[in-house]
Order: sequence, then structure tokens, then C-alpha cells
Amino acid sequence: MKSLKKFARNKKAISGLSTAIVLIAFIIVASAFAYAVLNVGFLVIQKSQQVVLGGLAAASSAVVVDGPVYGYSTFPGPNGNITTLIFWLKTASGASSVDLNVNRTTIGFQNPRGVWPNVYNTGGDAMDFTASSVTYTAQPGATVMTWEGGGPYQLLPGEKVRVTIDLTQLTMSGQASPAGEIMKNEEFKVIIKPPVGSVLDIDRIAPAAITQIDDLG
Repeated sequence: MKSLKKFARNKKAISGLSTAIVLIAFIIVASAFAYAVLNVGFLVIQKSQQVVLGGLAAASSAVVVDGPVYGYSTFPGPNGNITTLIFWLKTASGASSVDLNVNRTTIGFQNPRGVWPNVYNTGGDAMDFTASSVTYTAQPGATVMTWEGGGPYQLLPGEKVRVTIDLTQLTMSGQASPAGEIMKNEEFKVIIKPPVGSVLDIDRIAPAAITQIDDLG
């Protein structure tokens, strides 16, 4: 009986059990906290990757010019002008597809006489842009895209689209002749802005003598 009473008064075993329970509780809480921190860290890394990829997609070109830009003249000669531009586009390296729908992509044109913010309006109404009391107008059908493989609007890797810009459709109030035609030695620019990716600038200079077909590089 004395031995049983002495064992009952000994609390070392109970204290050790309590300590073990507290230690296990700390381990469980620490594990849960570590798991939560890791999840937050993975989420932040994923969001950072998405931001970086989105920035790269916005900064990189989605379309590039495939081959030279050709200028065609209806009346070639010393006083002739380039009346039509034709060039080809393809997807840039790494781009999956580009939406070239008339409602998603804009094509601008400028020369020394004016700026036309969007001449890609095939199938739409005439577009008017007023600046400094001068109205620049692109008639419907000024720019036509012709797919050489694949379906319309979505430009996929391996496909090409031929872009034809009828410069005679680009007029300016106060001028009798079409202001969009390119004269000899003139610098002009075509600005293509797809819905994704950076703007593609096609900057060229007309030759000193306009022929029927000019390779503008």
C-alpha cells in the first residue's frame, strides 16, 4: 500500500505526457503554418510568372513582314505615284495566333501630306479623322486582307496573309488628287496594331523613279 501511495504522488510521468502533448500541438500548428506559407509563396510565384509572360507578350511582336513591300503604280513615269501597296504578314516566332479581325486590328498609314489612323475598314463605313480642321477619309475597302492558307481573321503559325492597301481611297479635304498616293522620294509608314503584341511599323522610302512595280524592301 505504501508503494502504491508513493507512485500516485509521483507526477513526473504526467508532466512528461503533458509536455509531449504540447510539443505535438506546436508541431501540428507549425506544420499548418508552413503549409499555408508555402501555398502563398507558390501563388505569388505563379502570379509573377503570369505578369512576366503577359509583359513579354505585350512587348514582343505578334506579326512580322514576310518578304518585301511592293509598290504598284497605275501611271508609272517621272510624274507617277505609287497607288497600291502589297505585302505579306506572318506570325512572329513564338506567337500562337493573331486575330486580324477588322474589329480587333487597326492599320494606319501616313505620308508627308497626312495621317490616316485606320485604313483597315473592309466591309465597314468610311472612317473620318479630324485634326487641325482637316478631315482624312478612308473609303470602305481601302485595305483588303487575303489569306493564303487557313481561314480568315485568325492568322496561325505557318499561314500567310496578303495585305493590299489601295492608296487612291485615302483622300483629304481640300485636295483634288488622292492624298494617300506616294510620290517619288517620299517616306511613308504603315502602322499595324494587333490586339496582342507590340505595334508593327513598316517604314519605307519611295524610289526616285516610280515604275509599274517597285520593290520597296
